[in-house]
Amino acid sequence: MSSGGSRFGHGFDRWIDECKMAISGAVLATSKAEFWSGFLISFVIFGTLMNLLASGFGVFSTMAALGISGSLKIISDAFLAIFGFDKSFGDWALTFVVVVLQSILIGLIVFVWHAKCRQQESTVTETAKNAGNLQDAGIATGLAILGTGCPTCGTSLLAPVIGSLVGTGSYALAGVVSWGLTIAAVVLILFSIKRVGRDAYAMITSERFLNKRKEQNVSKNTNFKK
Repeated sequence: MSSGGSRFGHGFDRWIDECKMAISGAVLATSKAEFWSGFLISFVIFGTLMNLLASGFGVFSTMAALGISGSLKIISDAFLAIFGFDKSFGDWALTFVVVVLQSILIGLIVFVWHAKCRQQESTVTETAKNAGNLQDAGIATGLAILGTGCPTCGTSLLAPVIGSLVGTGSYALAGVVSWGLTIAAVVLILFSIKRVGRDAYAMITSERFLNKRKEQNVSKNTNFKK
């Protein structure tokens, strides 16, 4: 019994250490331009898209009917909604958290990918790993849009399916499932950040160590020549 508890304790401690490493990697990555390029692009596009779909897929029909000027106004309003304009605090806070987490994940993936290219170690294994990270990010995006960014989409898409299985009350159940999808998206994003954040931490610390060794070698060579 004590052996099982000890294994659990070691496993939990290791998980905490990995989380700390991932957080450190994410913080260190914020000093890199590659991270911010991925973060900002994701923040603008993903955040605008989630707010556009907040009222359902019908927004695209409305945009087509209003023309270019009307469409630009709708898109600009959706962008401003990222920062809480014309939104209740509850709706804004949930969407903003998902958008920020998703953007951090994309920023970390972009940084790690660029770092691998710089080190010329982009092997087949690493390429497949990065592709898997992007796939997880895409799945999380889809879940977030269905659950948070487009509640009416979630209801319209889920209610008929749930209704065929459980009958009445399908719309209320679809709303619950929508929240479940949002939670699933956040959990998937956090686990993905944990994984990619550790890679970022390892790469940044390794890069710093190699640079420090190069500086020491240069200093030794300089002193030797003197």
